[in-house]
Amino acid sequence: MTRASLFLTLALGGLLSACSQPERGEVSAAGLIAQNFSVTQEVLTNFQGVDAALRADCKRAGGSGAICSTYRISLLNQGPAISAEQRDWTLYFHSIRRTFNLRNRDDFTLEHVKGDLHRLVPTISFAGIGAGEALELDFLAENWMQFESDFMPRLFVVDGEGEAHVIASTDSDSIDGLVLPINRNNPDNWKRTSADANQLASATSRYADFNAASPLQGDSWRARIIPQPLTVEVTGEPVALGTGIAVDAGPLQSPSLHAFRQRLEQLQLAPTGPGAFSVRVDIDESRFDGKTAGAYRLDVGERSAQILGFDQAGAFNGLQSLLALVDVKSRTLARARVEDAPRFQHRGLFLDVGRNFHSKDVVLKLLDQMAAYKLNRFHFHLSDDEGWRLEIPGLPELTEVGGKRCFDPSETRCLLPQLGSGPDSDNNGSGYFSVDDYIEIVRYARARHIEVIPEFDMPAHARAAVVAMEARYKRLVDELPEQAAEYRLVDPEDNTQYLSVQFYDDSYINPCIDSTYRFVGKLIREVQAMHRAAGAPLASWHFGGDEAVNILAADSFEDAPGNDPEKGDAPAAARQKPWSQSPACQKLVASGEVDAIDELGELYARRVSDLVADAGIPTMAAWNDGVKRIEDAGEELATEENYVNSWAPLFWGGGDESAHLAEAGFEVVQSHSDFLYFDMPYEVDPKESGYYWASRYIDTQKTFSYAPLNTAQLAEVSTDRDGNAWSATAPAADFAERVRGIQGQLWSEAVRTDAQVEYMIFPRLLALAERAWHRADWELSPVAGQQFSAETDTVDKAALAADWREFAATVGNKELLKLDLGGVGYRIPVPGAVSEGGELKMALPFPGLPLEYFDGDHWQPVDGEILAEGVRAVRARSAGGRRAGRAVELALPQPATAQR
Repeated sequence: MTRASLFLTLALGGLLSACSQPERGEVSAAGLIAQNFSVTQEVLTNFQGVDAALRADCKRAGGSGAICSTYRISLLNQGPAISAEQRDWTLYFHSIRRTFNLRNRDDFTLEHVKGDLHRLVPTISFAGIGAGEALELDFLAENWMQFESDFMPRLFVVDGEGEAHVIASTDSDSIDGLVLPINRNNPDNWKRTSADANQLASATSRYADFNAASPLQGDSWRARIIPQPLTVEVTGEPVALGTGIAVDAGPLQSPSLHAFRQRLEQLQLAPTGPGAFSVRVDIDESRFDGKTAGAYRLDVGERSAQILGFDQAGAFNGLQSLLALVDVKSRTLARARVEDAPRFQHRGLFLDVGRNFHSKDVVLKLLDQMAAYKLNRFHFHLSDDEGWRLEIPGLPELTEVGGKRCFDPSETRCLLPQLGSGPDSDNNGSGYFSVDDYIEIVRYARARHIEVIPEFDMPAHARAAVVAMEARYKRLVDELPEQAAEYRLVDPEDNTQYLSVQFYDDSYINPCIDSTYRFVGKLIREVQAMHRAAGAPLASWHFGGDEAVNILAADSFEDAPGNDPEKGDAPAAARQKPWSQSPACQKLVASGEVDAIDELGELYARRVSDLVADAGIPTMAAWNDGVKRIEDAGEELATEENYVNSWAPLFWGGGDESAHLAEAGFEVVQSHSDFLYFDMPYEVDPKESGYYWASRYIDTQKTFSYAPLNTAQLAEVSTDRDGNAWSATAPAADFAERVRGIQGQLWSEAVRTDAQVEYMIFPRLLALAERAWHRADWELSPVAGQQFSAETDTVDKAALAADWREFAATVGNKELLKLDLGGVGYRIPVPGAVSEGGELKMALPFPGLPLEYFDGDHWQPVDGEILAEGVRAVRARSAGGRRAGRAVELALPQPATAQR
């Protein structure tokens, strides 16, 4: 929309509003809709590639690859009628898919606002909505919708005076009742393409999966430590811990001792009287042959235990392994002798608080569990397009505007609503950490030997910062113009048209202006001061750098009108490279400082590395596409150490990308999205929550199977996102020398609450910790050029299965109860169930959890043999029994009385 047409629309809207405003005391049409309308959303048809008319419509609309789906929003009027004259309202809704047109009506105009925010405006054809009438709105949208979590809550209506009213029936973080079930019996509703080979999870398929191998025999899980040590020797029968555990900490620093004693309290193992099991700690690196930070020895005897650490971290790790030998249910401690050291220096977990904010309480809870399983890098994603989450002294707009979402079209008070946050600021769409909060988090992490790595994602994914600094500019420009421009992040003369991956056209900071680097320098100094105050000097700076692209310039589009039926149409003017129309950037290219617009991302990386190095910070990090054109990190970047999170899916060549980064001189943190992104669903079931662009599922077992030094071998044991085979080639043998570690990621576009954070991360975090610390026997060393696919048979799959069985038994019998005691709301697995000989048979991936069945009236515990007849549904409970998992209905024989 042009500026002139926007003004005309606003003027006409104001005129219509003036003519149709309710009398004082009356409820406006928007208010009535918000109070009385119920809403449902549903998938109609997913893309299959066989509907030529749908694909042609999608091409003309501008869908990527001419791939579209259709969905419906239904509004049922459960209140008084809305008349044809009452059209002074606009309906706003969130959709993570670009929504192009309204297919079944001409009485509304559809507009894309920003990001996932869309709106419908009634036209003169609007005929009203009668009492009891349902308004069905059928949309054409880009790509597909395969999980119910694709739909967002908090639709809202804006009245003629610009006041927003959230529709009460949608005002929740939950989508229960808001989203209709995706039809499992109709593949058009859940398959991505006609070649999609995935099978939906069912009670029967789960039972088969969970019983694919024979169950673990014996109780070896009692002495199994997660993550697995180098060596464990069982030395006797378990010891009873009647009065808890007492620690003689020796040289262990007091913050770490305090953290360990908190863990003892959490697990109800603090000493309660005489006779407590005694633990003595010592530290002496001279008694270790190698020089591995974090190494330790542990010897558990009948009445006491000794821990020898290579360093402070080693002693702390030894204490965690001591607790890993505890079965809290029986209050016993396995007797064992352990020698151990970590395989990687970087054992990371990433949390995104930019898309949706997550509280300090849940961050501290994550740090507790990271320490328990020996993870030692907390990658803290503190900004994104949808939110800025850290107070920066001297730049209050960053949190006052960029840290809040509300309905303010001017965006001078807040960011526009996104990702189901709706028009109000009373949910996790808004929020930030104060300076004191952040210092507390860093100090808490340091006590647990965890490094906090802050990330402020730039130059793309930066809309919150851009909008906030524009608000600052507007506040100061009249009286203090030089001060106003000091931290401005855009070239005001840049009229480049682009669209980001998250559908913004104004979210990139400009890498060609000095004020951008003043802003980054200010940010580095302030965050560095916070780390200094916490007693943990800032050691790593992550600048993000990912996805600085114009998606409309990709090969899946062509200049409109085009002829290729497999490409979406886009106006040629909208297919520009980012910053290509910025005079500041054009001047930079003309000067020869960079050869082309394409190199501006790398220019940003080099200039930020100068700032990081000048601040005395030894390490800089980025996502792999932030440095993709740097060919020699050692020469081009000023920082001493440089690492990259390699995140591309392995079936898309993510392993080759890792090898390329290593060849360019970067250390690599393996972060591949199809195995290590915990925002992906746990299973192929539309009821599960998560994004799925990289994988239709990532369960704990899939993460456990990850092989960070030779990811090519995973082509033998996994499929691509469509359930089909893929192939890969192993890297050179010396690639392993450049692997700094691995990291699990939780992005939070569809994670709106702290409870969802815990559900998505746990228990997958335990498998992540296993692979970060321990190299399994079934992991193959890379042999340059070796091919892997579903057709090869090189991986020892029997060894992998046996390793998983023992790990899973340990999780189910020991570790989940510890998570319960830590207050962690982990995902309780959905059980498998079948009828065999008339008897109900059930299975879980983690043995030891309580099981229940529903008989039509009550939930009953599974205790002994249960007749399958009459069982309607099954579920599992948490290890402590207080929480129930998701129930699954069964198609088992029903009693004759129930069949009538």
